[in-house]
Amino acid sequence: MKVCIFGASGYVGSSVYVRLRSASSDDVVGTYLDEPAMSEGLYKLDVNEPESFSNFYKEENPDVVIWAVMSGPNEHKLTDQGLMHLITHLTPETKLIYISSDFVFSDGKGPYREEDRTSALPEDHTFSNYANAKVKAEHFIENELSNFVILRAGPIYGENRIGKLDERTDRLSYHLRSDRKIDFRNDLTRSFVHVEDLAAVIEELVYNDVTGVYHVGSERRQSFYTFMKSMAKQMGYDDQLVEKGSEEEKVDAEIPKDTSLITKKIKEVSDVTFR
Repeated sequence: MKVCIFGASGYVGSSVYVRLRSASSDDVVGTYLDEPAMSEGLYKLDVNEPESFSNFYKEENPDVVIWAVMSGPNEHKLTDQGLMHLITHLTPETKLIYISSDFVFSDGKGPYREEDRTSALPEDHTFSNYANAKVKAEHFIENELSNFVILRAGPIYGENRIGKLDERTDRLSYHLRSDRKIDFRNDLTRSFVHVEDLAAVIEELVYNDVTGVYHVGSERRQSFYTFMKSMAKQMGYDDQLVEKGSEEEKVDAEIPKDTSLITKKIKEVSDVTFR
C-alpha cells in the first residue's frame, strides 16, 4: 500500500509522515513547499500548480491520501486549486483523510456534534478566508466522494515528532522563561488536541475502513486561559504569570465563544487516548 501526505513538512503533517515512515513497511511519500524540508525523502511540490501536481500524483498513484496542507489566509486558494486538483484524480478506491477545524461552526453555541450544521463567515471577517475554505472543502468532499474521513480539530498544541511546538505554546514558553506575564482569554471555550494524538488517530485511519466525519480531542473543554495555565504547570513554569486577558475583541463578531466539540464518536473507531 502507498500513502501520500500532502503538507508533510508542516506542523501536523510532519508528525504523521515521521510516524508512518518509522512504523510501517508500506511505501510512504510526502510533499513540501517551503525550504527547508523538515524531513528526509520529501518531494518539493506546489499543490496549486495543476501540471506538476498531476504529474506527481500519476507517478505515485497512492492508495491513501492525507491532506495536511494548511495555509491560514491562503486556505481558499488551497481549496479552490490544490484540493480540487486532488479530487479530480481520486478514484473510489482511494481513501482521503482531510484535516478540518472547529472554525466550520459560526452559528449557535458549542459543544458541537458531527451532525450539526456548518456555516460560513461574512466575507469581510478577519478569519473568513480560512473558515469559509474549510466549510467549502468539507461540502465538496462530502458531495463528491464516498471514501473519505474528515477530522475536525480545535486548537492543536504540543511538540510534534520533529521537535516543533505550536505557535501559542511557543509564545507562552518564551514569556515564562523570562518571568514575563502573558494573558489569554477566559471566555473562549475550545476542545484542545495534542498534535501527536491527532497524528495517532490519522495513522489508525490509514489502516482501517472507517469513513465519515469525526471530531477529535479530549472530552474536556477549556478556555484558553485555563488551558494555558495548565500548560505552564506542565512545563515547570510559574502559572501565576498566566493572566486573564481582555474579553472584547473585534474578531469575536460572528464566531461563537464556545466552539468546543463533542468527541465521543471518534472513540467508537479509535483506540487513541486523548491527553
